[in-house]
Amino acid sequence: MVGFIVRLVGYALLLGVSSRVAQTLWSNAGLDRIATLQPLHDGGVVVLLAAPLFLALVGVGKLRPVALFVGFALAGAAITAPFVCARVAGG
Repeated sequence: MVGFIVRLVGYALLLGVSSRVAQTLWSNAGLDRIATLQPLHDGGVVVLLAAPLFLALVGVGKLRPVALFVGFALAGAAITAPFVCARVAGG
């Protein structure tokens, strides 16, 4: 039980910080004013909010490296998504 809580808090911190950074970059790039990108942003936020629980449940034993990889991949994707969306939107 203690291991689960530690994993949950760790993933929540990792993805929470990356979510806040992504939100700041998203707003600074002016992407919050583009209505066609809003569903992408909303979906990403939902994934970042739900992922810590899933990763903490799955990240035991042989699946721990996979859970760590997915956690860091999600964090990286969240931080780079505003740059990609700004590029695609022409900003």
